Amino acid sequence: MCRTAGRIVAVFVLLLIATIISMGEQKEQSDKLESVLKCMEKSSGNFKSFTADISKRQYTAILKEFDDPPESGKFYYKRAEDGSALIREEITDPAKKITTINNDEALIYQPKIKSASSYKLGKHKDKAEYMALGIGQSPTDLKKTFNILYQGSDTVNDAACSVLELKPKDPKTASNFSTISVWIKDATGVSTRMKLEEPFGDYILINFSNEKLNDKIDDSKFKQKLSEDVAIIRMN
Repeated sequence: MCRTAGRIVAVFVLLLIATIISMGEQKEQSDKLESVLKCMEKSSGNFKSFTADISKRQYTAILKEFDDPPESGKFYYKRAEDGSALIREEITDPAKKITTINNDEALIYQPKIKSASSYKLGKHKDKAEYMALGIGQSPTDLKKTFNILYQGSDTVNDAACSVLELKPKDPKTASNFSTISVWIKDATGVSTRMKLEEPFGDYILINFSNEKLNDKIDDSKFKQKLSEDVAIIRMN
């Protein structure tokens, strides 16, 4: 009987210790998350624009490999006077492709085949910022759309970063991207890498480099002037 009681006490003590350790780790994770979010909040308050070199790779889970070669080019992002996102992603390699988001329209232009696709964003207008998550957005706004967790620290291009996991609250959004990870630079509070994961394991990995904050970008950068011989496909 004494041995049994002793074992029960030992198990209880071990469980108590494990609970205390777990609570301590959760508190530490929570504190680190709040620290990163405060840094992002400060950055968002001063945010005007963002430019960077961009590299994108698509990973296919069933093949266990990345598409080759990766896409690369330039990325431009700023806010319009009404607060909406203005975005230009200009891929130059391996084939030129220009994507702009301006007001209610996303326009994807492929010069080589003289074709452009136009999408009306409508009620999905806010989804435009999925191309630039962790860049200039207030964490307060992000929390309305995502559950946010701190996932640890990492180094990207010799820069210390904090990794955050964003899980969409909207089931329809989660059916496209179940998890979005962002690498936030500790020095700037701005994302330098994004990983957009689909429910079945495929994902897009986006890396920014040579980032510049708050340089002047003319609004004309986010408007594409297409020649008359370009076929425009209206998607909706």
